[in-house]
Amino acid sequence: MNKMFIVFLLSLISSVLFAQHQLPLSTKGSVGVSTNIETYFFAEKLAVEHIGNYVFDIKGVDYSHQPIVYFGFKHFSNYQNDPVIIRAAEILKEIRDTLHDNGPIFNYLLNQKEFPGAGPRFALKTDNNPSGSSMNKNVDALLAELTDSLRSFYVKADVGRFLAENSSFYKQALQEIGKDINKDIFLHMEKWYGQKFPFYELYISPAMPITPGDDNYRGVGPQIDSPKGKIPSMVVSSSKMLKLQNSLADYHEFGFDNEPVTSFISSHEIGHSFVNPLLDQYTTSIKADSALYTKKLEAILSTSNIRGWHVTVIEHLVRLGEIRIAVSVKNDKEAERLRKLHIGEYNCVLIPLLEAKIVEYERNHKKYPDFKSYVPVLMAYFQGLTPEIIDEQVRLYVNY
Repeated sequence: MNKMFIVFLLSLISSVLFAQHQLPLSTKGSVGVSTNIETYFFAEKLAVEHIGNYVFDIKGVDYSHQPIVYFGFKHFSNYQNDPVIIRAAEILKEIRDTLHDNGPIFNYLLNQKEFPGAGPRFALKTDNNPSGSSMNKNVDALLAELTDSLRSFYVKADVGRFLAENSSFYKQALQEIGKDINKDIFLHMEKWYGQKFPFYELYISPAMPITPGDDNYRGVGPQIDSPKGKIPSMVVSSSKMLKLQNSLADYHEFGFDNEPVTSFISSHEIGHSFVNPLLDQYTTSIKADSALYTKKLEAILSTSNIRGWHVTVIEHLVRLGEIRIAVSVKNDKEAERLRKLHIGEYNCVLIPLLEAKIVEYERNHKKYPDFKSYVPVLMAYFQGLTPEIIDEQVRLYVNY
């Protein structure tokens, strides 16, 4: 029997066994691990040795606080100069220099069959853009080529075996995050926004590199195209710094037992699925109001990586939704916690104005049956603001 076929078969078996670690959150959601995403990060870590950096993956940084990142790099280091990694590094450098982010890669990979499978995850009747980007016509071609390289790396390096052998670590990491997610959050979100999605898929990625720091973590919100409609998704890194042990089998903590972070990020990234598409048609008018992104507002928001007026509008509306959803289920303690977080920590100082305005939507569902129908009102409200009003909000709430 062909040796490569045997390796492929073993990888397929390992992938099937590994994919069994999925936790249902409710009838509408689950949290699990994506073989494709983990494979990508193992390859990215090796590629960074050639291209220097990609988002929070930086050559020379000590990632011993993340067990899978640390031991995964050691395990696969022999492939650092393999032709498949060299080619992947070239592709990643081009994508990085074009998009400055790897979020579109997640989007593409979650729309593909789990490695070692090939092809789209769902057969769709209409064409779609799995990268979620129209910035460069070449991007999708690069993502397809990268995916092919990752699939080759998955088989060649027997990534499936590594994942299967360390499945206990992944399973316990899932249990850590699973206990901290509000199981009813998706239903609450659907009710407040007046919109439904077929399902919600959350993924942990212990292989996603995050630079050392007490409050460092990352969440990305891709979308999966299915015959029943778009499936909002989330990919999240570990959020607790762990002390290095001798092996992966020696860990009793797994980096995902962090209730405040889990509670925030599991709803925040999914919230973008409700808000972002509704603002697409307002891109030109939002850009025209960029003077509202004043120097004072920029100074406080840039520390939270919120840059530009368009992103400011999106982030304020997503965070507004989180707070008002808590209010809608009469969880005033959570609503106040979110205000402290979003206004006091992330400096989204326009939230008090928006909360006063959004009550009109909440009290008049005959006129505004869903959030979509109220977005024009909110856009007009933003346009009615002035730089002076913005700066006054900064003065009032910067130390909230």
